[in-house]
Amino acid sequence: MAFFTSKTLDFWRGLARNNSKAWFDEHRKDYEKHLKEPYQALAVALCDGLRAEQPEYTIDPKKAIYRINRDTRFSNDKSPYKTELGITIGRSQKHDPDWPAYTTRLGVNGLAVAGGMYMPSTEMRDALRRHIAEEGDGLRAAIDTPAFQDLFGELGGEAHKRPLKDLKEAAEREPLVMNKQWTFWAEHEDPEILLDDNLDEIILDHWDAARPVAEWFKTALGELGYS
Repeated sequence: MAFFTSKTLDFWRGLARNNSKAWFDEHRKDYEKHLKEPYQALAVALCDGLRAEQPEYTIDPKKAIYRINRDTRFSNDKSPYKTELGITIGRSQKHDPDWPAYTTRLGVNGLAVAGGMYMPSTEMRDALRRHIAEEGDGLRAAIDTPAFQDLFGELGGEAHKRPLKDLKEAAEREPLVMNKQWTFWAEHEDPEILLDDNLDEIILDHWDAARPVAEWFKTALGELGYS
């Protein structure tokens, strides 16, 4: 089914040019019909589709979405509204630091599909780094699958500049030992992709390509006593 239309892009582009409460209030009906409603419907489709293949993801779709209002309290940018929205599916909450999550971002700059271990605790992070040092061949094999390589290429994420002394040799073999987080990210810069009738399937197919990586982390977390 189609979620967004050309009127969605018209609204978002207009908002990008006129990011003010006055403009938003004037176009609130367009927001409700052409952005908010299909955005919520897409969240339902993605949560249902992911849960069908990976049942542990039980988050309520209403809790996987974001408000369009920006929090400007600590930002120099006082624009009141976002020109990009996301849908993040953690195991039972949006930001679940203890399990691989899946996310997508959509807006005037197109579509991004991503996921991974974004905010592990310090203890979990260090345990995963040592696990990668010892059992990283399986993770590397998951990264090297053709589907993952075609869409994402490599695991990213912030990394330490210097390895822990006991992991120095392992880091030379596998740089992912240096990471503080392990994330995958794919971008489609043409916003016209948001008008595709199969947008939900496009996103779910990306997540399916990343599933071997996510499953490696799930297994690792279980072996480390975190699941």
